Amino acid sequence: MDQTEVGYVISSRDFLIHLDGLPTIRVNDMVESEAGARGWVSSIPGSQVEVLMLDEEKIFPNQLFKKLSSRLGLSVGNVLLGRSINPLGAPIDGKGPLLSSKTSSFSELEQPAPGIETRQFINEQFLTGITLIDTLLPLGKGQRELVIGDAHSGKTGFLIDTIVNQRGANVVCIYASIGKPAGTVRNLIDVLKANKALDYTVVIATSSSEVAPLIFLTPKTALSVAEYFQKQGRDVLLILDDLGFHAKIYREIALLGDKSPGRESYPGDMFYQHAHLLERAGNFLKSFGGGSITALPVIELNMTDFTTLIPTNLMSMTDGHLLFKSTLRSQGQNPAIDLSLSVTRVGRQTQNRMFNLLSTRIRQLLSQATDYETISRFSAELSAETQLTLKRRDLIMELLKQDPLTAVPKPIQAILLCLPFTTFLQAKNKTFIERYKNILIDAFTKHPRLAAITKQAGNMQSDDELIKALEAAGPVLDKILK
Repeated sequence: MDQTEVGYVISSRDFLIHLDGLPTIRVNDMVESEAGARGWVSSIPGSQVEVLMLDEEKIFPNQLFKKLSSRLGLSVGNVLLGRSINPLGAPIDGKGPLLSSKTSSFSELEQPAPGIETRQFINEQFLTGITLIDTLLPLGKGQRELVIGDAHSGKTGFLIDTIVNQRGANVVCIYASIGKPAGTVRNLIDVLKANKALDYTVVIATSSSEVAPLIFLTPKTALSVAEYFQKQGRDVLLILDDLGFHAKIYREIALLGDKSPGRESYPGDMFYQHAHLLERAGNFLKSFGGGSITALPVIELNMTDFTTLIPTNLMSMTDGHLLFKSTLRSQGQNPAIDLSLSVTRVGRQTQNRMFNLLSTRIRQLLSQATDYETISRFSAELSAETQLTLKRRDLIMELLKQDPLTAVPKPIQAILLCLPFTTFLQAKNKTFIERYKNILIDAFTKHPRLAAITKQAGNMQSDDELIKALEAAGPVLDKILK
């Protein structure tokens, strides 16, 4: 005889209900109404059971709910690659049901973060193909880097570029779209498909019209899928877009559940909700699957105030942040990242000596140029050295601009950023760079003499050595660009 535990509704508030009964129920167990609407047990206060509904249904007092055999989770496997799913693993891309395979397994959404004994030192660079990031703000495999900025500052474009540039790098990309409009998600999928990036990407999406508990689960599902691939020894790029909206959803759930509000009406465990997710990212030992999860949580904010609760929380639990500004984007800078206010605390240890020295040289020059620019407002005449520094700054900023959906190989990035320190570019201006940048990249890729420098660039001991090699190649460059 089949026996099933049941409970009856005592009270309901929108998507939050309380049940009586279900004697052996546990947190994160699933329940279902007679009409098939599912919910998950979020807490068990006293003798009652608190359930958050995942399907929309009008709930009445004394309505019957039965306990399901399954827990809150989804089936994970290689079949997810190229697919778009909701947080419960149901396909939303119209490509039909997901076929189970031998490699598929069930993963619960709520998992403890792996301990320090499972992790290893982050010593390998995560390449984005974007010059400004890979050279000046490098990321390591297993790093957690916050992407922060105001509206229309190019954050989504940067994330799409990063995914597209992983083609051929054996990286699995997971994009969690948290409560975005359905049209935005469709556009993202179309761009990834057009650039053949969907084959190694899993999209986990909830639209803004869905119930709050389902939206709340989106990043948990993304982490569970990421952990599956990490345990296969794969490097994973995880994008959580965006956690600001996720925090608002959790605030709505908490206030409905009568949790005591704290700062900005967020509940007291708001920090924990994000920290225990991001702690699941990292670089792991081979005995624990190997592989890595590089996390890029995203948050949109008002640039006039950085001190609100969620941005400061996220800054404190990540290994740095990339600050995007719409004002820089409107000036033609792409990616529109403010170098002076962006930080990477882990990535520099993954760079070799030459890239480290080059990065330091450029940062010092940009800082010096900012000081000189301030002084130049009060002086009619500038020394030759000051003029050269300001000119080099302009050339470097032009070289750091990058068209959407393009990748620049790492050795070429170093060569481009060393060129302003050679006599070849001494008499050139920004317009020259704008006109000939792509020709220069092509020349250093295909021309026999220049390609030899490109090949050796990564093994050079210092940026001075590379600048010297480029100085000697000046006549060849002049000949090509005639």
